[in-house]
Amino acid sequence: MAHDVVQDCLIKIWQNRQKLREVKSIDSWVMRITRNQCYDWVKINRFSLWVDKDINRDDIGMNENTGADQKTLVNDQMDWLKKVIDTLPQKQKEVYHLREVEELTYQEIAEVMSLTLAEVKVTLHRTREKIKESIKKIEAYGLAN
Repeated sequence: MAHDVVQDCLIKIWQNRQKLREVKSIDSWVMRITRNQCYDWVKINRFSLWVDKDINRDDIGMNENTGADQKTLVNDQMDWLKKVIDTLPQKQKEVYHLREVEELTYQEIAEVMSLTLAEVKVTLHRTREKIKESIKKIEAYGLAN
């Protein structure tokens, strides 16, 4: 399935190569094409691309020396965070993903998503606030649905 999307992206890029001179940022242009191809694939296959993003346990300090209790707590927190992100509107998920996972700049996100810089900043701020609110609830009441 990923190979199909990549192939479709490459075909779309090739078909639109004459527009290359008009493009300010090739990276953003390719990212926009890729994003749109992914949307098309999701529409056709009714599958969510954002649900099962693998998280590297090493990135959060877990290794073979981490105790079972700590591993369980971290896994629960990560599962909860995925659930919180899944409840966000699509636009917020995308902006958050592009910033926090893909590490794009605000300007790059604006170009990829065809948003203004202000819209990107506001969307990211609101997303982070929702996540912070959920974290406060967990700290106050413990892990819950």
